[in-house]
Amino acid sequence: MTPTPKEFKLLDQRDLRIMWSDGHVTRVSLQHFRDECPCAGCKGESDIFGDVRMPLQLPIAVPGKYELRRLIPVGNYAVAASWGDGHDSGIYSWDYLLDMETRMNPASGGTPDPSTLA
Repeated sequence: MTPTPKEFKLLDQRDLRIMWSDGHVTRVSLQHFRDECPCAGCKGESDIFGDVRMPLQLPIAVPGKYELRRLIPVGNYAVAASWGDGHDSGIYSWDYLLDMETRMNPASGGTPDPSTLA
């Protein structure tokens, strides 16, 4: 059975801690969490032929981009993040969060490496 988050906690306005139903804990920096936003505006979207169209990303520092304002439950399967710059279209499913955790440190089988979250 896939674990589900039991608690989200903001730590020092820099990191997000997720406590899971199976007892493990994920800690991810807000910058990484935002940079992994799964919405079409951030990650692109595919057309009817399956070609992914990436959005134009300008290297501009946007105030509030990494300031997490709130997490909003989406049914029993995800949370939506609302950011200080007004961005709020990313829906992070439980599976996506677990995959993101694995990508943070694939060698450990999903346990994030704290030294990469500083």
